[in-house]
Amino acid sequence: MSQEGESKRLSKKGFVTQTPEGDLLLVNEKGDAYKVNESVVAVWNIFEDKTVNEVINEIASQINVDPNEIKPAIEQLTAQLVEAELLA
Repeated sequence: MSQEGESKRLSKKGFVTQTPEGDLLLVNEKGDAYKVNESVVAVWNIFEDKTVNEVINEIASQINVDPNEIKPAIEQLTAQLVEAELLA
């Protein structure tokens, strides 16, 4: 991820819902739904006008791990959420 991407503040878009079977869905403002797990929803919920690095540091402190351990996974997830128009 570029330096610009790391300093850009992102906020969640759309909403979370559940299927009758109990599957979690993130739905963007166009109505496109993506099946996700609780971890994805937890990360998505943290994005309220925050940079990727701020989110990485917040999650790392919550689960007591080195931020560098989770950085690649969070950056990849963030890119997917931006592409799915669930973060902007």
